[in-house]
Amino acid sequence: MGKQSAPGYVGSSVRRREDTRMLHGQGRFLADHAAGAHHVAFVRSTVAHARITGVDRDAALRLPGVLGVYLADDLGLAGVPIPSLTNPDPDFSAATSCVLPEQRLPILADDRVLYVGQPVAVVVAEDRYRAEDAVENVIVSYDPLPAVTDPVAALEPTAAVLFDHLDSNEAARMEFSFGDPEAAAAGAHRVVTGTYRMDRHGGVPLECRGVRAEYDTRRGYVEVMTSTQVPHMVRNAICGVTGWSRQHVKVVVPDVGGGFGTKANVYGEEIALAILAEKTGMKLIWVEDRQEHLVGSAQARDQLHHTRLAVDDQGHIVCWEDDFVVDIGAGSLWVAGIVANTAIHLLGPYRIPAARIRGRAALTNKTLVAQYRGAGRPEATFALERSLDAAAAELGLSGEEIRRRNLLGAEDMPYSRPIPYRDGVPIAYDGADYRACLESVVKVLPRSDVQHYQELHPDYRIGYGVSSYLEATGRGPHETARIRLLPDGRFEVTAGAASAGQGHETVFAQVAADALGVPMDCVHYIAADTERLPEGVGTFASRSAVLAGSAVHQCAGELIELATGRVGELWNAEPGEIDYGGGHFRCGSNTLTWSELARAHAVGGAGESGGAVDVTTVYRTETVTWTMGVHAVILGVHRRTGIVKVLRYAVSHEGGREINPKIVEGQIIGGVAQGIGGALFERWAYNGNGEPLATTFAAYHLPLTTDVPSVMVTHLHADTPANPIGVRGAGESGTIAVYSAVAGAVDDAVGGRYHVDSTPIATGDLCRALSGARG
Repeated sequence: MGKQSAPGYVGSSVRRREDTRMLHGQGRFLADHAAGAHHVAFVRSTVAHARITGVDRDAALRLPGVLGVYLADDLGLAGVPIPSLTNPDPDFSAATSCVLPEQRLPILADDRVLYVGQPVAVVVAEDRYRAEDAVENVIVSYDPLPAVTDPVAALEPTAAVLFDHLDSNEAARMEFSFGDPEAAAAGAHRVVTGTYRMDRHGGVPLECRGVRAEYDTRRGYVEVMTSTQVPHMVRNAICGVTGWSRQHVKVVVPDVGGGFGTKANVYGEEIALAILAEKTGMKLIWVEDRQEHLVGSAQARDQLHHTRLAVDDQGHIVCWEDDFVVDIGAGSLWVAGIVANTAIHLLGPYRIPAARIRGRAALTNKTLVAQYRGAGRPEATFALERSLDAAAAELGLSGEEIRRRNLLGAEDMPYSRPIPYRDGVPIAYDGADYRACLESVVKVLPRSDVQHYQELHPDYRIGYGVSSYLEATGRGPHETARIRLLPDGRFEVTAGAASAGQGHETVFAQVAADALGVPMDCVHYIAADTERLPEGVGTFASRSAVLAGSAVHQCAGELIELATGRVGELWNAEPGEIDYGGGHFRCGSNTLTWSELARAHAVGGAGESGGAVDVTTVYRTETVTWTMGVHAVILGVHRRTGIVKVLRYAVSHEGGREINPKIVEGQIIGGVAQGIGGALFERWAYNGNGEPLATTFAAYHLPLTTDVPSVMVTHLHADTPANPIGVRGAGESGTIAVYSAVAGAVDDAVGGRYHVDSTPIATGDLCRALSGARG
């Protein structure tokens, strides 16, 4: 194996292995696998709510190169829903009075459409051009029904109910309280109330979705390649719908150009192509275009919060209440997680002696909803942090000071909450010192810098804002990994978490190399498929480094144990007599390397009948770890137009051991960019008929490179014994607090004449506030 190097890769910013092939144009994304495949296009609903009275496909079928047009009935999908993905722990459900009526999300609409963009029929043609032409020639007849677009109105008893099997549009409900909220509020010095809205937006990854499916006649299974973050969930859903065994479908993930939760979902298109591939025997591919993506891929956020925050005369929180509604459109496979995440994270990183939290999810005639970077955490943080800013203004305190007086410090840790987490385990924050994050960020980017930026930008009114956040990371229950010794003495590593740009090829190789005590050059990471690694959970909820990283670490230990036994058989020695270190097995004067062990187990070697040196493991965690941080921002509001320009940004976050600090920093900076987009630009708007108004980038505005400043990131290490590599998740940390930090800075810039209560922040409202200021 060559010269050995001491472990120490974990914690080092080694260069990302993926970057070389990506920068040389050698990435292999879904669309790069189109060779030899027939193309699929979907006929999508053009109305938000209607009965389907007929589908005429004759004209489409007469077009040259069109191979078929299929409806739900043709594929055995009439009335068949997408299977649910997860269910809350019973203890959590009991503690929060969680109720989840059964959702039945259609794979293909057969009798009723529920949103514009919903798949109704599948067209197969020789190429993409013919498929799209055929879509335009499929005539769907509709009998329109009233559209439900307001989530609050949707929950009223008089609202039209979208699903026949339900008696209302309420898709989820949970509630909990502790302390004595009424008594606490009655005795408070100040009580501030608010209504806060975070509008609908989402991940909008650089690469849209796509699926390739083919029936392998030789091996007798369907291979599905899909740009997903959750390949095992996709496989399980396909099997749940079709009744196929898990060996009958193989799900493969190519390079994925960003996910952010949009691709951590199971879609009807994935199930439909799998069934269609087996039915027709054809290799099929569907590549979503951007317009399809903006109406048909899962959206996110879209929450309304009614809040009441009570404080004493020093600004200490005495009671906190929030009643919120989540608009999940025509459904969400992640509704329990979104509502629960919001409810749990509404408690924030503060001392809160009394609280009452209530959350509901409403079904409306809008596009489906899934998790998007934070999945309830940014919305909860916005409501709580904006309420703190409102209380600070009432008391004449700065945003920093009111947080300083309420943040948990080292003396408070560990800090228990009187409710369980979603896994049923009682919540206990395992941090080090949350107040230290505030002091860190205001040192890096102090309020006193405002004057400097005011001199640099006289056309802007300059403001300063801060926001804290808390995040449960490393959600279980488990993740898997596999490591096998290759014939040349190198190692192949696989984990159940699928990469969508997180650097798995690098970080998991770092973990494996350290645990095995070998050079990284000896470790090759390969993305999992459901055949190579039959079990797995996926990449979402800041869990990959914690769960999959720990699984790789555990797997390496088990591989060493297995190999030690094999070496003992070769030497006729007991495993306890054999030492291992630095890639070498030793017993007395005997020494054996991994390369030598591999040769011994090859045909003709001394241990040829011993079997492969190959280990698959399942790593389980009892509960989550907690990551906390504080964001600070300096921005300007243009005096004449009200346009907001973010000038400086800083993040101090309390995390665990960073496997690759540079990758963590990049994750946080990327998260800040997405948060700025949501705070200032991005919005999926709908009219009263449920028609989407943002179907191109001309209407759905994304931040440009000129809208995102340099971001200063400070990592404050906090040990965690919750996993063997001491890691806390950080994938969503960069996004969570951006909305509220930016909103606070806008308030400060306008001079107290305006209180931001919704995002994206309305430039017109700022113009009017500035006009009042000038008057």
